Amino acid sequence: MGLSRAFLNTFSIGVQDILNKAIPPPKFDVSAVPRYNPAIGEFSLMKSVFALVFLASVFAFAQDNTVVTVAPMAQVAPTPTPAATSEADANATPVTTVATDEKTILEKAFPKFSLKSYGYFTFSQEETFKAVNDLTKYNRRKIDLAEIAFEGIYDLTTTSKIEFEVEIEHGGVGTSMEYDPFEEFGEFEKELEQGGEVALTEFVYKKNFNKTNTALKVGKFPLFISLGTILTKPSKYAAINASDVEIAMIPYHWNEMGVQVEQKLGDFTGRLGLVSGLNSEFFRSYNWVGGGYQRQFETINADDLATVASIEWGSISKGTGIGLAYYNGNTTNNRYKKDKLTVDSYVTLVSLMVNYKLGRFMITGEAINGTLENSDKVSTANKSIRGLNPGAFSALGHKAELQSLQLAYEFSDEWIGYLRHEHVNTFEEVQGSVVAAPRYDRTRETGGLMWAFEKNAFMKFQYAEDQTDLDGLPKTKWFGVAFGFDIGKFN
Repeated sequence: MGLSRAFLNTFSIGVQDILNKAIPPPKFDVSAVPRYNPAIGEFSLMKSVFALVFLASVFAFAQDNTVVTVAPMAQVAPTPTPAATSEADANATPVTTVATDEKTILEKAFPKFSLKSYGYFTFSQEETFKAVNDLTKYNRRKIDLAEIAFEGIYDLTTTSKIEFEVEIEHGGVGTSMEYDPFEEFGEFEKELEQGGEVALTEFVYKKNFNKTNTALKVGKFPLFISLGTILTKPSKYAAINASDVEIAMIPYHWNEMGVQVEQKLGDFTGRLGLVSGLNSEFFRSYNWVGGGYQRQFETINADDLATVASIEWGSISKGTGIGLAYYNGNTTNNRYKKDKLTVDSYVTLVSLMVNYKLGRFMITGEAINGTLENSDKVSTANKSIRGLNPGAFSALGHKAELQSLQLAYEFSDEWIGYLRHEHVNTFEEVQGSVVAAPRYDRTRETGGLMWAFEKNAFMKFQYAEDQTDLDGLPKTKWFGVAFGFDIGKFN
């Protein structure tokens, strides 16, 4: 035990030395930072997180592969008499010994493949306005094939598997974006790829270490940061969407490439990971940092990574849990036009989530607080990027907040009713010359029903009223119907 501990200590120091040599700490120009910047130590923190994730994985592998070998005891048979020996030889029949080779059985049983599918489409009607200077209301009706997803699982062994998910969203209008640094001093260009968006939203290798209750994830996976990224299947929540206001603050369907270690201890699950970061060139007023999710391009800039950490009691996904999550990452070095912004632009998110069912009652809610460092400088840098031209939408808040609370009651196995209150404000605080925009301080009151008329099929009915803090802008109404399915498994 002492030798193992000494080995791990020596190995940890060695990993840190390698990281320090391979990735030297950045040199900060003190004159360029007019005030104390708490994010300066984040680079060293990322290296520490990477080292901890790596060490936890190595330790779990070592514990899981420890095999205790027990030598079989020799059995001494009594010495037969000559007469008995002759009689036994005469009457002997051949005996076949059947040896069960566990390794051979496992090789024949794996890999195994399974496929699941879910999806839904919506019909909605909403009140909107003709223009900024004409607040005459009119109704707009929409039909949307919102999402169809296919989840595949390759079970490699009893403790390891590969999961992937392919999504077809909105019946598909897909474009990709490219950056050409030699086109008129650098320009962004959009290209129509195909008549439908087919996205590989998840592709992850999972390894469970049963002896230590540890799990390792490597690949592209959902971040444990909000209800929308945890409750991914429409059958897991009563409303049409898990949240109607998350999309105004953070990325929708937020999955990132990276590595993550999960550790279970009783009813608690802790997670620590290092993932790809955001790109602040695409931060906008109407979705704050949500546009920075790098799914516009065919590749992801990874000059700035992000740290994710969480602690969960029970299981939010199963309706029996509470969780606290943290996200932090710089976004400056992931920009294509780096000369536009020369200061750090760290994004920090802290979220508290609950999804708990007690009898026929269920409470679901979340509170997310976010901070964008140097938001005024990011706004100025984004204002005149050739090919993007965000115009007035370049203004960004320094702090943002989101609150959501839903109360639901299960009338029967088929019917669930709910009431929900949601609020989001992405201009809670501003920096420099940026002026807070009350238009993005929004509240939504919602009520509705979910009807599970078959085991794998459902309908949802939802009514909502929206109100902004902008003086003179009337309240608007929204109504939607959704039909969906969730097939457990088919081949």
